[in-house]
Amino acid sequence: MRGRFVQSMAWLHTWAGLIVSWVLFAIFLGGTLACFDKELDYWMRPVLHQLAPGPIAMDAAAATLREMAPHAETLYLNPPSTRDPSIRGFVFEPGEPTMYVALNPRDGTLIPPTAGGNFFFILHYNLQSGTPGVYLVGLAGMLMLLALVTGVIIHRRVFKDFFVFRPQSGGQRAWLDGHNLTGVLGLPFHLMIAYTGVIIMMSTYMTAGVEIGYHGDLAAYYEALSGAPHPVEQHRPPSRVASLNEVLDDAVQRLGGPVQYLEIAHVHDASITISALASGNDEVAGGRRTLIYDGTDGHFRGESASPPAAYRTYQFLSGLHRVQFGGAAIRWLYFLLGAAGCVMLATAAQVWIEKRHRQAVAAGLRSGYGLVRALNVAVIAGMPLASVALLWANRMLPDNLAARADWEAQSFYAVWLLAAIWAVLRLRAGKPWRDLFGTTAALLIALPVLNALTEPLSSLPASIADHDWVLVGIDATAFALGFGFAWLAWFNTRPRKNLRRDARTRAASASSHADRPRERSA
Repeated sequence: MRGRFVQSMAWLHTWAGLIVSWVLFAIFLGGTLACFDKELDYWMRPVLHQLAPGPIAMDAAAATLREMAPHAETLYLNPPSTRDPSIRGFVFEPGEPTMYVALNPRDGTLIPPTAGGNFFFILHYNLQSGTPGVYLVGLAGMLMLLALVTGVIIHRRVFKDFFVFRPQSGGQRAWLDGHNLTGVLGLPFHLMIAYTGVIIMMSTYMTAGVEIGYHGDLAAYYEALSGAPHPVEQHRPPSRVASLNEVLDDAVQRLGGPVQYLEIAHVHDASITISALASGNDEVAGGRRTLIYDGTDGHFRGESASPPAAYRTYQFLSGLHRVQFGGAAIRWLYFLLGAAGCVMLATAAQVWIEKRHRQAVAAGLRSGYGLVRALNVAVIAGMPLASVALLWANRMLPDNLAARADWEAQSFYAVWLLAAIWAVLRLRAGKPWRDLFGTTAALLIALPVLNALTEPLSSLPASIADHDWVLVGIDATAFALGFGFAWLAWFNTRPRKNLRRDARTRAASASSHADRPRERSA
Protein backbone atom coordinates (compact mmCIF):
# COMPACT_ATOMS: atom_id res chain seq x y z
CA MET A 1 0.00 0.00 0.00
CA ARG A 2 2.79 2.40 0.94
CA GLY A 3 4.69 1.58 -2.26
CA ARG A 4 1.69 2.38 -4.41
CA PHE A 5 1.11 5.63 -2.54
CA VAL A 6 4.72 6.73 -3.02
CA GLN A 7 4.53 5.80 -6.72
CA SER A 8 1.37 7.85 -7.16
CA MET A 9 3.04 10.77 -5.38
CA ALA A 10 6.07 10.42 -7.67
CA TRP A 11 3.84 10.56 -10.75
CA LEU A 12 1.96 13.57 -9.40
CA HIS A 13 5.20 15.33 -8.41
CA THR A 14 6.72 14.79 -11.85
CA TRP A 15 3.81 16.02 -13.89
CA ALA A 16 2.79 18.88 -11.60
CA GLY A 17 6.40 20.05 -11.65
CA LEU A 18 6.70 19.71 -15.43
CA ILE A 19 3.56 21.61 -16.32
CA VAL A 20 4.43 24.74 -14.35
CA SER A 21 8.22 24.64 -14.01
CA TRP A 22 8.82 27.25 -16.70
CA VAL A 23 6.06 29.53 -15.41
CA LEU A 24 7.35 29.18 -11.86
CA PHE A 25 10.88 29.97 -13.00
CA ALA A 26 9.66 33.27 -14.44
CA ILE A 27 7.72 33.98 -11.24
CA PHE A 28 10.67 33.17 -8.99
CA LEU A 29 13.16 35.14 -11.08
CA GLY A 30 10.89 38.19 -11.07
CA GLY A 31 10.23 37.86 -7.34
CA THR A 32 13.91 37.41 -6.52
CA LEU A 33 14.87 40.58 -8.38
CA ALA A 34 11.86 42.39 -6.90
CA CYS A 35 13.36 41.93 -3.43
CA PHE A 36 15.38 45.02 -4.39
CA ASP A 37 12.81 46.69 -6.64
CA LYS A 38 13.18 50.10 -5.01
CA GLU A 39 16.96 49.89 -5.24
CA LEU A 40 16.73 49.00 -8.94
CA ASP A 41 14.29 51.87 -9.47
CA TYR A 42 16.80 54.20 -7.85
CA TRP A 43 19.66 52.90 -10.03
CA MET A 44 17.55 53.33 -13.17
CA ARG A 45 16.69 56.97 -12.33
CA PRO A 46 20.00 58.89 -12.33
CA VAL A 47 18.15 62.18 -11.68
CA LEU A 48 17.76 61.00 -8.07
CA HIS A 49 21.45 60.34 -7.52
CA GLN A 50 22.48 63.99 -7.05
CA LEU A 51 19.46 65.43 -5.24
CA ALA A 52 20.14 68.65 -3.41
CA PRO A 53 18.96 68.76 0.22
CA GLY A 54 15.71 70.56 0.79
CA PRO A 55 12.09 70.28 1.96
CA ILE A 56 9.71 67.63 0.64
CA ALA A 57 7.24 69.06 -1.87
CA MET A 58 4.19 66.94 -1.04
CA ASP A 59 1.68 69.61 -2.10
CA ALA A 60 3.35 70.09 -5.47
CA ALA A 61 3.46 66.32 -5.96
CA ALA A 62 -0.28 66.07 -5.19
CA ALA A 63 -0.99 68.81 -7.75
CA THR A 64 0.98 66.90 -10.39
CA LEU A 65 -0.89 63.71 -9.58
CA ARG A 66 -4.27 65.47 -9.81
CA GLU A 67 -3.32 66.80 -13.25
CA MET A 68 -2.39 63.32 -14.41
CA ALA A 69 -5.56 61.72 -12.99
CA PRO A 70 -8.16 64.51 -12.97
CA HIS A 71 -11.12 62.18 -12.37
CA ALA A 72 -9.60 60.06 -9.61
CA GLU A 73 -11.47 60.16 -6.32
CA THR A 74 -8.58 58.83 -4.21
CA LEU A 75 -4.88 59.63 -4.41
CA TYR A 76 -1.98 57.94 -2.61
CA LEU A 77 1.39 59.58 -2.01
CA ASN A 78 4.39 57.77 -0.52
CA PRO A 79 6.85 60.23 1.08
CA PRO A 80 10.58 59.66 0.50
CA SER A 81 12.10 56.84 2.51
CA THR A 82 15.53 55.42 3.20
CA ARG A 83 15.10 53.04 0.25
CA ASP A 84 13.45 55.47 -2.16
CA PRO A 85 14.25 59.22 -2.21
CA SER A 86 11.40 60.03 -4.64
CA ILE A 87 7.74 60.70 -3.89
CA ARG A 88 5.63 57.86 -5.25
CA GLY A 89 2.18 58.68 -6.60
CA PHE A 90 -0.35 55.89 -6.85
CA VAL A 91 -3.89 56.00 -8.22
CA PHE A 92 -6.18 53.00 -8.11
CA GLU A 93 -9.80 53.26 -9.17
CA PRO A 94 -12.06 50.24 -9.87
CA GLY A 95 -12.38 49.73 -13.61
CA GLU A 96 -9.46 52.03 -14.46
CA PRO A 97 -5.80 51.23 -15.16
CA THR A 98 -3.55 51.59 -12.15
CA MET A 99 -1.20 54.57 -12.37
CA TYR A 100 2.10 54.46 -10.49
CA VAL A 101 4.59 57.30 -10.96
CA ALA A 102 7.73 58.74 -9.37
CA LEU A 103 7.81 62.45 -8.53
CA ASN A 104 10.71 64.74 -7.74
CA PRO A 105 10.76 65.33 -3.95
CA ARG A 106 12.01 68.91 -4.36
CA ASP A 107 9.46 70.32 -6.82
CA GLY A 108 6.87 67.56 -7.29
CA THR A 109 7.46 67.28 -11.04
CA LEU A 110 7.21 63.97 -12.85
CA ILE A 111 10.44 61.99 -13.07
CA PRO A 112 10.79 60.41 -16.54
CA PRO A 113 9.29 56.93 -16.27
CA THR A 114 11.36 53.79 -16.43
CA ALA A 115 10.47 50.10 -16.40
CA GLY A 116 12.47 49.92 -13.19
CA GLY A 117 12.32 47.30 -10.50
CA ASN A 118 8.53 47.52 -10.71
CA PHE A 119 8.78 45.60 -14.01
CA PHE A 120 10.08 42.54 -12.17
CA PHE A 121 7.50 42.98 -9.40
CA ILE A 122 4.66 42.93 -11.94
CA LEU A 123 6.30 40.02 -13.77
CA HIS A 124 6.31 38.18 -10.46
CA TYR A 125 2.61 38.44 -9.69
CA ASN A 126 0.91 38.54 -13.10
CA LEU A 127 3.59 37.77 -15.71
CA GLN A 128 3.01 41.23 -17.23
CA SER A 129 -0.33 40.00 -18.60
CA GLY A 130 -2.99 41.55 -16.35
CA THR A 131 -5.82 39.64 -14.73
CA PRO A 132 -5.33 36.40 -16.72
CA GLY A 133 -1.75 36.38 -15.52
CA VAL A 134 -2.90 36.74 -11.90
CA TYR A 135 -4.99 33.60 -12.24
CA LEU A 136 -2.17 31.74 -13.98
CA VAL A 137 0.27 32.70 -11.21
CA GLY A 138 -2.25 31.54 -8.60
CA LEU A 139 -2.64 28.19 -10.34
CA ALA A 140 1.14 27.84 -10.57
CA GLY A 141 1.46 28.63 -6.87
CA MET A 142 -1.04 25.93 -5.90
CA LEU A 143 0.70 23.39 -8.12
CA MET A 144 4.03 24.36 -6.58
CA LEU A 145 2.63 23.62 -3.13
CA LEU A 146 1.52 20.25 -4.48
CA ALA A 147 4.95 19.57 -5.99
CA LEU A 148 6.74 20.52 -2.75
CA VAL A 149 4.59 18.28 -0.55
CA THR A 150 4.79 15.31 -2.90
CA GLY A 151 8.54 15.90 -3.31
CA VAL A 152 9.08 15.54 0.44
CA ILE A 153 7.02 12.32 0.42
CA ILE A 154 8.84 10.61 -2.43
CA HIS A 155 12.37 11.68 -1.44
CA ARG A 156 12.81 9.68 1.74
CA ARG A 157 16.55 10.48 1.82
CA VAL A 158 16.00 14.14 1.04
CA PHE A 159 17.96 15.51 4.00
CA LYS A 160 20.79 13.03 3.52
CA ASP A 161 21.00 13.98 -0.16
CA PHE A 162 21.39 17.61 0.91
CA PHE A 163 25.05 16.84 1.65
CA VAL A 164 25.66 15.11 -1.70
CA PHE A 165 26.61 17.18 -4.73
CA ARG A 166 28.54 15.61 -7.59
CA PRO A 167 28.89 18.15 -10.42
CA GLN A 168 31.81 16.18 -11.84
CA SER A 169 29.42 13.35 -12.69
CA GLY A 170 27.76 15.45 -15.37
CA GLY A 171 24.41 14.78 -16.97
CA GLN A 172 21.30 13.86 -15.04
CA ARG A 173 23.17 12.94 -11.83
CA ALA A 174 24.61 16.45 -11.44
CA TRP A 175 21.28 18.10 -12.24
CA LEU A 176 19.45 15.88 -9.74
CA ASP A 177 22.00 16.60 -7.00
CA GLY A 178 21.59 20.32 -7.64
CA HIS A 179 17.81 19.97 -7.46
CA ASN A 180 17.94 18.10 -4.15
CA LEU A 181 20.48 20.49 -2.64
CA THR A 182 18.60 23.71 -3.45
CA GLY A 183 15.22 22.12 -2.76
CA VAL A 184 16.15 21.14 0.79
CA LEU A 185 18.07 24.36 1.42
CA GLY A 186 15.03 26.53 0.80
CA LEU A 187 12.20 24.09 1.57
CA PRO A 188 10.58 26.05 4.45
CA PHE A 189 10.99 29.29 2.50
CA HIS A 190 9.52 27.83 -0.68
CA LEU A 191 6.53 26.43 1.19
CA MET A 192 5.93 29.79 2.86
CA ILE A 193 6.37 31.85 -0.29
CA ALA A 194 4.04 29.63 -2.35
CA TYR A 195 1.32 29.59 0.31
CA THR A 196 1.44 33.31 1.09
CA GLY A 197 1.60 34.14 -2.62
CA VAL A 198 -1.73 32.39 -3.15
CA ILE A 199 -3.23 33.97 -0.01
CA ILE A 200 -2.37 37.54 -1.10
CA MET A 201 -4.73 37.37 -4.09
CA MET A 202 -7.41 35.42 -2.24
CA SER A 203 -10.15 38.02 -2.81
CA THR A 204 -9.37 37.93 -6.54
CA TYR A 205 -9.53 34.15 -6.80
CA MET A 206 -12.50 33.71 -4.46
CA THR A 207 -15.00 36.51 -5.10
CA ALA A 208 -18.05 34.76 -3.66
CA GLY A 209 -17.50 36.24 -0.18
CA VAL A 210 -17.50 39.81 -1.49
CA GLU A 211 -20.49 39.13 -3.71
CA ILE A 212 -22.57 37.55 -0.92
CA GLY A 213 -21.42 39.57 2.09
CA TYR A 214 -21.11 42.99 0.43
CA HIS A 215 -23.25 42.57 -2.71
CA GLY A 216 -20.18 43.12 -4.86
CA ASP A 217 -19.44 46.53 -3.31
CA LEU A 218 -15.63 46.60 -3.16
CA ALA A 219 -15.61 49.97 -1.38
CA ALA A 220 -17.70 48.57 1.49
CA TYR A 221 -15.48 45.49 1.59
CA TYR A 222 -12.26 47.50 1.93
CA GLU A 223 -13.88 49.83 4.45
CA ALA A 224 -14.72 46.85 6.64
CA LEU A 225 -11.17 45.56 6.31
CA SER A 226 -9.49 48.86 7.16
CA GLY A 227 -11.67 49.59 10.18
CA ALA A 228 -11.87 53.26 9.15
CA PRO A 229 -15.32 54.42 7.93
CA HIS A 230 -15.30 56.53 4.78
CA PRO A 231 -16.83 60.03 5.11
CA VAL A 232 -20.23 60.71 3.60
CA GLU A 233 -20.00 62.78 0.44
CA GLN A 234 -21.49 66.29 0.60
CA HIS A 235 -21.76 66.69 -3.20
CA ARG A 236 -20.08 70.08 -3.32
CA PRO A 237 -16.48 71.04 -3.99
CA PRO A 238 -14.15 71.75 -1.06
CA SER A 239 -13.62 75.38 -0.13
CA ARG A 240 -9.89 74.71 0.18
CA VAL A 241 -7.45 71.81 0.57
CA ALA A 242 -5.16 71.38 3.56
CA SER A 243 -1.39 71.42 3.14
CA LEU A 244 -0.07 67.89 2.83
CA ASN A 245 3.33 69.06 4.06
CA GLU A 246 1.80 70.24 7.32
CA VAL A 247 -0.27 67.07 7.68
CA LEU A 248 2.83 64.94 7.08
CA ASP A 249 4.90 66.84 9.66
CA ASP A 250 2.13 66.51 12.25
CA ALA A 251 1.66 62.79 11.53
CA VAL A 252 5.38 62.09 11.93
CA GLN A 253 5.35 63.78 15.33
CA ARG A 254 2.23 61.96 16.52
CA LEU A 255 3.41 58.56 15.28
CA GLY A 256 6.98 59.02 16.45
CA GLY A 257 8.27 57.63 13.18
CA PRO A 258 7.96 57.74 9.39
CA VAL A 259 4.71 57.66 7.43
CA GLN A 260 4.23 54.95 4.82
CA TYR A 261 1.73 56.87 2.71
CA LEU A 262 -0.88 59.61 2.70
CA GLU A 263 -4.31 58.74 1.34
CA ILE A 264 -6.40 61.65 0.04
CA ALA A 265 -9.99 60.44 -0.28
CA HIS A 266 -12.92 62.29 -1.89
CA VAL A 267 -10.53 64.66 -3.64
CA HIS A 268 -13.29 66.65 -5.42
CA ASP A 269 -15.78 66.78 -2.56
CA ALA A 270 -16.09 68.88 0.60
CA SER A 271 -15.81 65.62 2.58
CA ILE A 272 -12.15 65.31 1.53
CA THR A 273 -10.16 63.35 4.12
CA ILE A 274 -6.45 62.73 4.54
CA SER A 275 -5.21 59.53 6.21
CA ALA A 276 -1.62 58.90 7.32
CA LEU A 277 -0.54 55.27 7.77
CA ALA A 278 2.42 54.49 10.01
CA SER A 279 5.34 52.92 8.20
CA GLY A 280 5.75 49.89 10.46
CA ASN A 281 9.00 48.80 8.83
CA ASP A 282 9.88 46.78 11.93
CA GLU A 283 6.65 44.78 11.78
CA VAL A 284 5.96 41.93 9.39
CA ALA A 285 2.34 43.02 9.07
CA GLY A 286 3.23 46.67 8.46
CA GLY A 287 1.90 49.72 10.25
CA ARG A 288 -1.03 49.35 12.64
CA ARG A 289 -1.84 53.01 13.29
CA THR A 290 -3.74 55.28 10.92
CA LEU A 291 -4.30 58.97 11.67
CA ILE A 292 -7.28 60.81 10.18
CA TYR A 293 -7.21 64.51 9.21
CA ASP A 294 -9.81 66.86 7.80
CA GLY A 295 -8.90 67.49 4.19
CA THR A 296 -9.98 71.13 4.12
CA ASP A 297 -8.27 72.66 7.14
CA GLY A 298 -5.93 69.80 8.15
CA HIS A 299 -7.07 69.51 11.75
CA PHE A 300 -6.53 66.14 13.44
CA ARG A 301 -9.74 64.12 13.76
CA GLY A 302 -8.39 61.09 15.56
CA GLU A 303 -6.98 57.64 15.09
CA SER A 304 -8.87 54.90 13.29
CA ALA A 305 -9.73 51.65 15.02
CA SER A 306 -7.35 48.74 14.66
CA PRO A 307 -8.22 46.42 11.76
CA PRO A 308 -10.05 43.18 12.60
CA ALA A 309 -7.94 40.21 13.70
CA ALA A 310 -8.67 38.36 10.47
CA TYR A 311 -7.33 41.23 8.41
CA ARG A 312 -4.24 41.55 10.60
CA THR A 313 -3.60 37.86 9.98
CA TYR A 314 -3.89 38.51 6.26
CA GLN A 315 -1.53 41.47 6.60
CA PHE A 316 0.98 39.28 8.43
CA LEU A 317 0.91 36.60 5.71
CA SER A 318 1.10 39.27 3.03
CA GLY A 319 4.01 40.93 4.85
CA LEU A 320 5.92 37.65 4.97
CA HIS A 321 5.67 37.46 1.20
CA ARG A 322 6.32 41.11 0.34
CA VAL A 323 9.43 41.41 2.61
CA GLN A 324 9.03 45.10 3.48
CA PHE A 325 10.33 44.50 7.01
CA GLY A 326 13.63 43.79 8.68
CA GLY A 327 15.94 45.89 6.53
CA ALA A 328 18.54 44.87 3.98
CA ALA A 329 19.59 41.68 5.80
CA ILE A 330 16.14 40.10 5.42
CA ARG A 331 15.91 41.19 1.78
CA TRP A 332 19.28 39.58 1.07
CA LEU A 333 18.09 36.39 2.76
CA TYR A 334 14.98 36.36 0.57
CA PHE A 335 17.12 37.12 -2.48
CA LEU A 336 19.46 34.18 -1.86
CA LEU A 337 16.63 31.77 -1.07
CA GLY A 338 14.75 33.00 -4.13
CA ALA A 339 17.85 32.35 -6.24
CA ALA A 340 17.98 28.85 -4.73
CA GLY A 341 14.35 28.43 -5.83
CA CYS A 342 15.31 29.43 -9.37
CA VAL A 343 18.06 26.80 -9.37
CA MET A 344 15.67 24.19 -7.93
CA LEU A 345 13.15 24.82 -10.72
CA ALA A 346 15.81 24.96 -13.44
CA THR A 347 17.39 21.67 -12.36
CA ALA A 348 13.95 20.04 -12.00
CA ALA A 349 13.11 20.87 -15.61
CA GLN A 350 16.52 19.67 -16.79
CA VAL A 351 16.23 16.42 -14.83
CA TRP A 352 12.89 15.74 -16.49
CA ILE A 353 14.36 16.36 -19.95
CA GLU A 354 17.53 14.33 -19.42
CA LYS A 355 15.56 11.43 -18.00
CA ARG A 356 13.46 11.14 -21.14
CA HIS A 357 16.22 11.80 -23.67
CA ARG A 358 16.85 8.17 -24.66
CA GLN A 359 13.14 7.36 -24.63
CA ALA A 360 12.41 10.18 -27.07
CA VAL A 361 15.25 9.18 -29.40
CA ALA A 362 14.18 5.52 -29.37
CA ALA A 363 10.60 6.49 -30.18
CA GLY A 364 11.63 8.66 -33.12
CA LEU A 365 10.59 11.91 -31.43
CA ARG A 366 13.93 13.59 -31.90
CA SER A 367 12.61 16.80 -33.52
CA GLY A 368 9.74 17.40 -31.08
CA TYR A 369 11.89 16.54 -28.11
CA GLY A 370 14.62 18.83 -29.44
CA LEU A 371 12.17 21.72 -29.47
CA VAL A 372 11.29 21.07 -25.82
CA ARG A 373 14.99 21.03 -24.93
CA ALA A 374 15.54 24.30 -26.79
CA LEU A 375 12.61 25.98 -25.06
CA ASN A 376 13.99 24.82 -21.72
CA VAL A 377 17.29 26.53 -22.53
CA ALA A 378 15.40 29.65 -23.66
CA VAL A 379 13.53 29.94 -20.36
CA ILE A 380 16.31 29.05 -17.93
CA ALA A 381 19.23 30.74 -19.69
CA GLY A 382 17.28 33.29 -21.73
CA MET A 383 15.34 35.04 -18.96
CA PRO A 384 18.41 36.10 -16.95
CA LEU A 385 19.96 37.42 -20.17
CA ALA A 386 16.78 39.38 -20.96
CA SER A 387 16.73 40.83 -17.43
CA VAL A 388 20.28 42.16 -17.79
CA ALA A 389 19.40 43.51 -21.25
CA LEU A 390 16.66 45.62 -19.65
CA LEU A 391 19.28 47.28 -17.42
CA TRP A 392 21.51 47.89 -20.42
CA ALA A 393 18.60 49.43 -22.32
CA ASN A 394 18.01 51.82 -19.42
CA ARG A 395 21.51 53.22 -19.81
CA MET A 396 21.70 53.16 -23.62
CA LEU A 397 18.33 54.54 -24.73
CA PRO A 398 18.15 58.34 -25.26
CA ASP A 399 16.74 60.26 -22.30
CA ASN A 400 14.25 62.14 -24.49
CA LEU A 401 12.90 59.03 -26.18
CA ALA A 402 9.10 58.92 -26.17
CA ALA A 403 7.63 55.99 -24.21
CA ARG A 404 11.11 55.19 -22.94
CA ALA A 405 9.83 52.83 -20.22
CA ASP A 406 7.97 50.81 -22.86
CA TRP A 407 11.12 50.55 -24.95
CA GLU A 408 13.00 49.24 -21.93
CA ALA A 409 10.33 46.58 -21.37
CA GLN A 410 10.31 45.70 -25.08
CA SER A 411 14.07 45.15 -24.93
CA PHE A 412 13.44 42.43 -22.34
CA TYR A 413 11.01 40.59 -24.62
CA ALA A 414 13.13 41.11 -27.74
CA VAL A 415 16.28 39.67 -26.16
CA TRP A 416 14.29 36.79 -24.69
CA LEU A 417 12.91 35.98 -28.15
CA LEU A 418 16.40 36.14 -29.66
CA ALA A 419 17.64 33.81 -26.92
CA ALA A 420 14.90 31.30 -27.81
CA ILE A 421 15.80 31.44 -31.51
CA TRP A 422 19.49 31.03 -30.68
CA ALA A 423 18.73 28.02 -28.46
CA VAL A 424 16.90 26.31 -31.34
CA LEU A 425 19.68 27.05 -33.83
CA ARG A 426 22.55 25.99 -31.55
CA LEU A 427 20.94 22.96 -29.94
CA ARG A 428 22.49 20.38 -32.28
CA ALA A 429 25.92 21.86 -31.71
CA GLY A 430 25.33 21.43 -27.99
CA LYS A 431 26.36 25.03 -27.27
CA PRO A 432 23.24 27.10 -26.32
CA TRP A 433 23.83 26.84 -22.57
CA ARG A 434 27.40 28.05 -22.93
CA ASP A 435 26.49 30.84 -25.35
CA LEU A 436 23.64 32.32 -23.33
CA PHE A 437 25.30 31.94 -19.94
CA GLY A 438 28.52 33.44 -21.34
CA THR A 439 26.69 36.41 -22.84
CA THR A 440 24.85 37.04 -19.57
CA ALA A 441 28.17 36.92 -17.70
CA ALA A 442 29.77 39.40 -20.10
CA LEU A 443 26.86 41.86 -19.85
CA LEU A 444 26.78 41.66 -16.05
CA ILE A 445 30.52 42.18 -15.62
CA ALA A 446 30.45 45.08 -18.12
CA LEU A 447 27.35 46.72 -16.58
CA PRO A 448 29.31 48.82 -14.02
CA VAL A 449 31.59 49.93 -16.88
CA LEU A 450 28.58 50.98 -18.96
CA ASN A 451 27.18 52.79 -15.94
CA ALA A 452 30.42 54.72 -15.50
CA LEU A 453 30.54 55.68 -19.19
CA THR A 454 26.93 56.85 -19.43
CA GLU A 455 26.49 58.29 -15.91
CA PRO A 456 29.93 59.33 -14.57
CA LEU A 457 28.42 60.81 -11.40
CA SER A 458 26.89 57.40 -10.63
CA SER A 459 30.00 55.33 -11.35
CA LEU A 460 31.41 52.93 -8.81
CA PRO A 461 34.28 55.23 -7.69
CA ALA A 462 31.93 58.22 -7.45
CA SER A 463 29.36 56.18 -5.51
CA ILE A 464 31.99 55.02 -3.04
CA ALA A 465 33.17 58.61 -2.57
CA ASP A 466 29.55 59.73 -1.98
CA HIS A 467 28.87 56.79 0.35
CA ASP A 468 25.95 55.82 -1.87
CA TRP A 469 25.94 52.17 -0.88
CA VAL A 470 22.85 51.32 -2.93
CA LEU A 471 24.64 52.12 -6.19
CA VAL A 472 27.78 50.44 -4.91
CA GLY A 473 25.78 47.34 -4.00
CA ILE A 474 24.16 47.04 -7.42
CA ASP A 475 27.50 47.34 -9.24
CA ALA A 476 29.12 44.84 -6.86
CA THR A 477 26.20 42.42 -7.21
CA ALA A 478 26.45 42.68 -11.00
CA PHE A 479 30.13 41.71 -10.78
CA ALA A 480 29.42 38.77 -8.47
CA LEU A 481 26.55 37.43 -10.55
CA GLY A 482 28.62 37.91 -13.70
CA PHE A 483 31.35 35.63 -12.37
CA GLY A 484 28.67 33.13 -11.31
CA PHE A 485 27.28 32.98 -14.83
CA ALA A 486 30.82 32.78 -16.19
CA TRP A 487 31.30 29.62 -14.09
CA LEU A 488 28.06 28.21 -15.51
CA ALA A 489 29.30 28.95 -19.02
CA TRP A 490 32.61 27.22 -18.28
CA PHE A 491 30.81 24.28 -16.71
CA ASN A 492 28.80 23.83 -19.91
CA THR A 493 31.89 24.28 -22.06
CA ARG A 494 33.56 21.04 -20.92
CA PRO A 495 33.86 18.66 -23.87
CA ARG A 496 31.07 16.12 -23.92
CA LYS A 497 33.50 13.43 -24.99
CA ASN A 498 35.14 13.60 -21.56
CA LEU A 499 31.80 13.01 -19.87
CA ARG A 500 31.10 10.13 -22.23
CA ARG A 501 34.57 8.69 -21.61
CA ASP A 502 33.99 8.92 -17.86
CA ALA A 503 30.63 7.21 -18.32
CA ARG A 504 32.26 4.42 -20.37
CA THR A 505 34.95 4.03 -17.73
CA ARG A 506 32.35 3.71 -14.98
CA ALA A 507 30.36 1.24 -17.08
CA ALA A 508 33.45 -0.85 -17.81
CA SER A 509 34.38 -0.84 -14.14
CA ALA A 510 30.89 -1.96 -13.18
CA SER A 511 31.01 -4.67 -15.83
CA SER A 512 34.37 -5.97 -14.61
CA HIS A 513 33.06 -6.17 -11.06
CA ALA A 514 30.02 -8.04 -12.30
CA ASP A 515 32.19 -10.53 -14.22
CA ARG A 516 34.48 -11.44 -11.31
CA PRO A 517 32.08 -13.86 -9.57
CA ARG A 518 31.55 -15.71 -12.84
CA GLU A 519 35.30 -16.01 -13.31
CA ARG A 520 35.68 -17.46 -9.84
CA SER A 521 32.86 -19.93 -10.42
CA ALA A 522 34.45 -21.04 -13.67
